Amino acid sequence: MYFKFFILFVLFFLFVSCDGFQEIEGIVVDSESKKPISNVELVQIKGEKFINKTDDNGYFNISQITGFAFGNKEMAVVFCKENYMSDTITFINNESKLIKLEKIAEK
Repeated sequence: MYFKFFILFVLFFLFVSCDGFQEIEGIVVDSESKKPISNVELVQIKGEKFINKTDDNGYFNISQITGFAFGNKEMAVVFCKENYMSDTITFINNESKLIKLEKIAEK
């Protein structure tokens, strides 16, 4: 009897202690010209921490461990670039998106 409880406890502990893994990717382009934008900063809203920058082709990839198998599978990311309006996009795990940033009108 105790052996069954022990096995269930061990299995439960192993399952609960599993880390959740999130991965998102995409390309950031200018909304008018449709050309890729390099060096766009990506900041995760939860914890407000810098995550990554886009490469020369506007591509980004974020892979991180969230800490729990049942954790929140959504990730909100702010895309920031000088002379462009910042945009906040919510991703679901393993999602790929095309992000279009709009230039700030010059006066």
